[in-house]
Amino acid sequence: MARGFRRVDRDQQFLLPVDMREWLPDDHVVWVLLEVVEHLDVTALEARYVQGGPGRRAYDPRMLLALLIYAYSAGVRSSRQIERSCRTDVALRVICGLQVPDHTVIARFRQQHQDAVRDLFTQVLLICAKAGLGRLGIIAVDGTKISANASKKASCRRPWLQQQVDDILTRAAAEDTA
Repeated sequence: MARGFRRVDRDQQFLLPVDMREWLPDDHVVWVLLEVVEHLDVTALEARYVQGGPGRRAYDPRMLLALLIYAYSAGVRSSRQIERSCRTDVALRVICGLQVPDHTVIARFRQQHQDAVRDLFTQVLLICAKAGLGRLGIIAVDGTKISANASKKASCRRPWLQQQVDDILTRAAAEDTA
């Protein structure tokens, strides 16, 4: 047996708890995201999937939507990088339920449901902004104070959030193409 390694008996504690709810703290953003996505109307996404029949069962569209939203919010745009992160990032493993969707599945989901993903992503951002769960961007210039029309109410409106989502989706498409 290799030096420094020892055999792990079945009754010994594992690196991660068996219950996935114990993998992340209760206040982690993933739990909020999963709750919000659960309450969204995703009938447009589900309508494209055949229920039953031959072939492999499709991934849950809510899971893929939550996966894209979390990854894009974390700055990961490439479907290949999202696939790799599904193997290593605990938050993404929780979202995926230990499944690892292939990068082509992720890219095709985004391409086929681009309009629906865009609208649902904007809805999630609006809900999070109203709940005060985050900021979409901060600009600091050497401590210089600049007067601007940048109140929370002005910056968290639907058209502005829609533009942010459009920018994220455009960058994701460009990275997948590259």
